[in-house]
Amino acid sequence: MRTLISTWLAATFFVLLAPPALADRAAYRGILDLKKTSDTLSVEHHHDWSTPTHLSSLRAVDRTSGKELFDKAVPAITYLWISADSQYIVGLSNIKYLNQYQLIVLSRSGRELLKQDISTLDWAQSTASVTNWLNWYKTPAPRIALDESTHTLRVEDAGGVMRSFQL
Repeated sequence: MRTLISTWLAATFFVLLAPPALADRAAYRGILDLKKTSDTLSVEHHHDWSTPTHLSSLRAVDRTSGKELFDKAVPAITYLWISADSQYIVGLSNIKYLNQYQLIVLSRSGRELLKQDISTLDWAQSTASVTNWLNWYKTPAPRIALDESTHTLRVEDAGGVMRSFQL
């Protein structure tokens, strides 16, 4: 009987110390359209996780000429940013479910400069649900800065800390 009580007390102790688990009721099935414009660039993102194919794309158009610069498959994005000189596009995502990367940086021509799986980083300020969500950047609009001389992108995390990524 003592062994049973000791085991129960030990198990209760460890359960009380465990971090909370944020359970998901169902897999993410969202559809999202985003648009961001600068003086010379228009960027549109669409993702549809409601179908088995999980379509996700990013399209960029030069606003001066109307010429399409690229239209390509990308991870599901929940926040778009264009650099002040319209040479870089940053996509952030808080979607973890079937979304390999939560950060992508592209040049104006559509060349991928950085793709990062944020779920692999151990940050104190980020939280995640079991399968669907990864709360890692400040919402609704994080501070973002890109230093071309050092090829460094800085993004404000959920706790207000600027995190650096090398391009």
